[in-house]
Amino acid sequence: MLRIVTTALRTDDPAPARLWRSRDYLAWLASDTSAALASAVYAFAVPLMTLIVTGDPAQAGLVAGAGALGRVAATVPGGVVADRHDRRLLMVVGGLAGAVLVGSLAVAHLAGALGFWPLLLLNLALGVRTGLFGAASDAALKAVVEPRQLPAAMSANQGRDARIALGAGPAGGALLAGGVVLPLLATVAGFVTAALTALGIRTDLRPGAGEHRAPEGETVARRGMVAEAREGLVWLWRRPELRGVLGVATLLNLGLNAALTTLVLALQQDGVSPAAIGLVSLTLGGGMLLGSLVAPALLHRFPTGLLASGGLLLAVAAFLVLPWVDGLPAVLVVLGLGILGAPVTNAGLGGYLTAAVPQRFLGRVNSAAELLSLAAVPLAPVVAGFGLSALGRQGTLLVCAGVCLAAAALVVRNRSLRRLPGPEGWAELS
Repeated sequence: MLRIVTTALRTDDPAPARLWRSRDYLAWLASDTSAALASAVYAFAVPLMTLIVTGDPAQAGLVAGAGALGRVAATVPGGVVADRHDRRLLMVVGGLAGAVLVGSLAVAHLAGALGFWPLLLLNLALGVRTGLFGAASDAALKAVVEPRQLPAAMSANQGRDARIALGAGPAGGALLAGGVVLPLLATVAGFVTAALTALGIRTDLRPGAGEHRAPEGETVARRGMVAEAREGLVWLWRRPELRGVLGVATLLNLGLNAALTTLVLALQQDGVSPAAIGLVSLTLGGGMLLGSLVAPALLHRFPTGLLASGGLLLAVAAFLVLPWVDGLPAVLVVLGLGILGAPVTNAGLGGYLTAAVPQRFLGRVNSAAELLSLAAVPLAPVVAGFGLSALGRQGTLLVCAGVCLAAAALVVRNRSLRRLPGPEGWAELS
């Protein structure tokens, strides 16, 4: 059985306040944030670093593509690994592995041996590392917080991600200005910190801890990685509201990323400076941060399905207006308003997903969701590139808005998802 709390969550519930006094949660947050910040700085720096080292944009693209390919290939196996082994151990090993791999890049640079092939192979290995160990931290969150604390925890994650999005670019650029090795050393420090702080989590993070275990003398046989991955997907497929979450995430990621890529390319074609175009990312991060500040209060007061529908429709409305807006200031206003509902949507649906999925399946289900998102995102630049050539800026943005509208239609048509209650009812649906 799931460890559940059936007490209704009121707006004056002290659980969110106790969340920030939880040693285990703070240790988890420090570990997850350190790893996320290290990954963000590295992701910003590696294409520019490759250009500095090789001088070839095509080789820079191949290096970045190798990392993405490694991550996609290892995502599903990573979910199985997270459901087999102690997730604290995986967080520690994943952090140390990241530090060793990035440290190898720094050593190679200092030795004058950092070229295209070392960059390609080590970035591929780092992508595999992310796929194999990335699911462990997400799965661990459910064990270190009480069910009624999930809304506050998920909202805090949204705010944290927004701050990282705002700061990673400037931090990476400042470090890179001091030489190739500085962002690498900063990334190593982040991964080491992630590993060390994970050691501070005292909660039992073995899969299934606190849930139903096999009777004495009975063991649960492992049936191979493919069979175990299928088991998690079958469980997921039987939950129509969770199928809806994954379908919405896939379409929305494709539509939003394609629209943003289209917008950036169109602004470049219009002669807008790169610094001004950077305001697009800054606006999105700022909107996410503002939305995350009110997300906890909204989750306490309104049903999750209503909030998710509202957040999605707000984003769709913004991207429907975007094709008819000219001028960078007006574009930034539309984007900033449209993204305000994303944090509460992500926190609500992500919190319900975490609450509803049993610990023994959580790694595999999270990996399936990530794989669907990753599978759609590479299509975004293809849609943007071919769309701009064939349809122009306005036509391509309308296509992207149509994809987002299809995502919103899935929410409206999926009664189970649309009627999701607030956090006080999540446990009853698990």
